[in-house]
Amino acid sequence: MPNSVDIEALDWSTEFLPWFRDAWQPGEHVSLIAPTGAGKTTFASGLLQLRKYVLALDAKGGDSTLDSLGFPRLNSWPGAKSMTRTVEHNDNEGLPSRYVVGAKSRTEAETKKLIQTIGAAIREAYEMGGWTVYADELMILTDPRQFNLRTEVDRMLIAARDLGVSFVSSYQQPTWVTPMAGKQATWVAVSYTRDTDVVNRLAEILGRPKAEIRGAVKGLERYSWIIVGRDPREPLRVTIPDYVGGSKKQTER
Repeated sequence: MPNSVDIEALDWSTEFLPWFRDAWQPGEHVSLIAPTGAGKTTFASGLLQLRKYVLALDAKGGDSTLDSLGFPRLNSWPGAKSMTRTVEHNDNEGLPSRYVVGAKSRTEAETKKLIQTIGAAIREAYEMGGWTVYADELMILTDPRQFNLRTEVDRMLIAARDLGVSFVSSYQQPTWVTPMAGKQATWVAVSYTRDTDVVNRLAEILGRPKAEIRGAVKGLERYSWIIVGRDPREPLRVTIPDYVGGSKKQTER
């Protein structure tokens, strides 16, 4: 790994999450890029716990990993007025407003309803402001052959900053999703991958030298992540969720 690369290893719970809680501002978007099985949703769940108002979109129609978040499930979108009343009630009770959006779907009719539910949630979360919206496997939402919600997603990515809306998305390949996911992300996290195209695209998105990103990714352990911000003066930060595999894993190298 090049000596010029400044890498800071942070323990997940005692160092990384407290740092990111302060660094991640409302309206800033996060992209998580990793192959299948790398723990994208597991990593995202830690980030979502940092925010009080969260909508996790279940585009898979019954994602067991999202169920493990412990958020109540909204099988249908209740509408902005109803959600506003719910949030006010939760605020008065000192409770967070974190929900999984979308019913479990198996049939074609159920999938059509799921698309309508998630589309409405994206549109009205944008209009309400203040939400953190999580989209696991973003390609499902943006692909015209699947949910065909790229217009709604791009609108949130491009214009939601002033409304305090943060969009957290996970995907395997930058080329598989809308370019706005990378271009508008303030923070990008990547797990270990051998895919040269992914590494090169990540470097382009962040304006970092390809050799720097390639060397950093090559040095990653299984389930560990590099988190990169837009400021080239900032170090590359490496962490691994301490609940991965049911053990308290550390980030020391």
